[in-house]
Amino acid sequence: MKKFLSVILCSVFVFTLAACGKAEVKDTSTKSEVKEESTVTAKAEKPVASTVTPTVEPTVEPTIKPTVKSEDIKSREVVLYFSDDQAMYFASEKRTMKAPTAKSIVEELVKGPAVKSGSTAKSYATLPTNLQVSDVEIKENIAYVNLKTKLNVEGSAGEQMALFSIVNTLVLDKELGITKVQFLLAGENVKTIGGQYDVSEPMSENKEMMK
Repeated sequence: MKKFLSVILCSVFVFTLAACGKAEVKDTSTKSEVKEESTVTAKAEKPVASTVTPTVEPTVEPTIKPTVKSEDIKSREVVLYFSDDQAMYFASEKRTMKAPTAKSIVEELVKGPAVKSGSTAKSYATLPTNLQVSDVEIKENIAYVNLKTKLNVEGSAGEQMALFSIVNTLVLDKELGITKVQFLLAGENVKTIGGQYDVSEPMSENKEMMK
């Protein structure tokens, strides 16, 4: 009987030891798992250093536009020839013009003298104010004065004065380099543009009408 009890006690003791060992193993395993899980979480929470290179925008240099100096418009004095009070000779008038050309000078003649006809006037208009000049082209020192309409003036003396006021003004202006003037009507070479005076050939200045 005592032998049987001893066997039972031994069995209980062995069983108890085995149970304690399993508990320790399980506890150790649990601690290991907790430690491993903690390590993984810590690694996951640790921020990853950014490897993206920041974009650097290139510096744009301001465009500097070169300063363009506009050429000064040259002005000079021109001499216009109008009629005197007797309609026999020319009365000169000096006028300052900006960048004068042969055409712009003829157009100044069309405008008439600065002092209009009156008691104190010394010069008189030679061209009708409605006369239109299409162009004045210079070729080989000859100025081709192209008029849009006929020259409407009174009498042969008036026509002669009108024509030579243009011729003398252009030819005597040394800056233009004109030696003769050829009149055209609507681009065509005609016999007359006023009805009386022959303008079919290039005309030189009339020195006899100069005082």
